[in-house]
Amino acid sequence: MVEHISSVLEQMLSRLEIRDVKGLYGHEETIAGNLKRLKEAMLNIGHLVDPIIVDGKTGVVLDGNHRLKVLDIIECPNVVCQIVDYQSPEIEVGTWYPTVAKTLDQLLKLDSIKHEKVDCEAGKEAVQNLRAPFMAMTPDGNCHLLNPGSYKMREMIEEQSYIMTLLEKNEIDYIPDEEIKELLGLNRTVLYRRAYNKNEIVKAAQAHTPFPPKSTRHIIPGRIIRLNMKLGWLHMDRNSAAAELKEMLSKRTYAGNVRKYYEPVIVIY
Repeated sequence: MVEHISSVLEQMLSRLEIRDVKGLYGHEETIAGNLKRLKEAMLNIGHLVDPIIVDGKTGVVLDGNHRLKVLDIIECPNVVCQIVDYQSPEIEVGTWYPTVAKTLDQLLKLDSIKHEKVDCEAGKEAVQNLRAPFMAMTPDGNCHLLNPGSYKMREMIEEQSYIMTLLEKNEIDYIPDEEIKELLGLNRTVLYRRAYNKNEIVKAAQAHTPFPPKSTRHIIPGRIIRLNMKLGWLHMDRNSAAAELKEMLSKRTYAGNVRKYYEPVIVIY
């Protein structure tokens, strides 16, 4: 049993690193309200609850853009990262779809919004081929391209950001592909958008041209959650912070406070 516990500890420590906040590349814009709430929560509890997930080769942040931004705002020099190989086929990337409680007519009243009614499958193809930033999927089963045209990648990102800015005063939820039918049944309009690939994400991050919020949805196996790294430790030099991390994990692991789940779970925050 002791050997098993030691193995679990070594696995975690091999995946965790203390890195310089300024040396990482966020790839998405943040949501102002979420950022404010997260900053308040982090300062209140004094912890970074979950590590930021980072591609070891490029320094691109795959999960934790809001956490990275908060650490930058509060001038915390270091962050604990879970290091992964982004090119591993085990890591999948998709997107989150914005959904709003607006009808098509209400969407079209927004500034400079044009539309084209399309077959849904043809519309998805158009979005994938950069011929529209979004396709509105309405509860009545109709699909409409928003601001159709011919876009380059950067133009597409800018147009998506513009439309999301127009919607920011509304209650926007973000859903995975699996929940589209359910949300349409609840009289919400879903904005279908293109899912970016790994190379596009790395390129955008390193060029400091972030995507709109929640543009990517990463499926990453073996996430380490509820690490609870003290912010005070992250103000130390990296070697000292790493030593504190190792000691903390050792105590919690040998106390039986680490569990690996082999089935999907629902987390209540």
